[in-house]
Amino acid sequence: MGSSETTRQMTHMNQKLAMLLGFLYTDGCVSPKGKSWRIYFAVKSQELVDLFRDCVISTFAVDPKRVRARVRALGIIAVVIDSKPIGTYLTTRFGTFRTLRFEDGDLPKAKLPVSELIESGYVANFLSVAFSCDGGVSLYPASRNSKNGKTKWLIRTVFISCAHPQLRSDYLALLRSLGIHVRDVARDGKLKIERERDIRLFAERIGFVDGVKAMLDSKHWAGHEKNEVLQILIDSYGQPATIYQLPMFSESMI
Repeated sequence: MGSSETTRQMTHMNQKLAMLLGFLYTDGCVSPKGKSWRIYFAVKSQELVDLFRDCVISTFAVDPKRVRARVRALGIIAVVIDSKPIGTYLTTRFGTFRTLRFEDGDLPKAKLPVSELIESGYVANFLSVAFSCDGGVSLYPASRNSKNGKTKWLIRTVFISCAHPQLRSDYLALLRSLGIHVRDVARDGKLKIERERDIRLFAERIGFVDGVKAMLDSKHWAGHEKNEVLQILIDSYGQPATIYQLPMFSESMI
């Protein structure tokens, strides 16, 4: 198989491999299957599915027919490829991609290849995929009553969800390498970008994968492209009334 030769020859990080890692550390996995390995990715976004397939096929020079995609329950699209050389290469070079606790409560020893990504210059490619899978944009009005009347302000946040403390630390290092300040909110299992300067830098240097939409768990922006919401957020600086006046944020909802 051509992939065995490709994996032996691959020694340096490249753009497609960095993006592939972004998929595997979020909504993907590499797990044993008998004497082989199964590389698996599952989301509802067709854009992410297509990009994942492209990254696997381009990185390992595999026959596209071997990268199978099937629609599961609730509209989830699962992409699978079984390959001993690819799985062995990924786990030998990068370790485990498991991020959830084991049955005994122990955390897997997952760790991002921080130095390699920074030195290669592909940090933004990795983060764009990771934020597109496990992150998003929060933009909504908040208010409180005071002696002087009602005070309103906007919640503006770009975030990524990650419950694994080592991975959160690694994400912080990658974001800071791009000059972006992040707040680690351990109790929520999230990293939050909240300052205008840093949100603008995120949009300029990272952004989301084109076409990826906010899912139904987004209270106000479900169905909107994440990059679209990010731009609306940026445009709201200095003119918050543009957000307060949106139908979804009527007085009864604030």
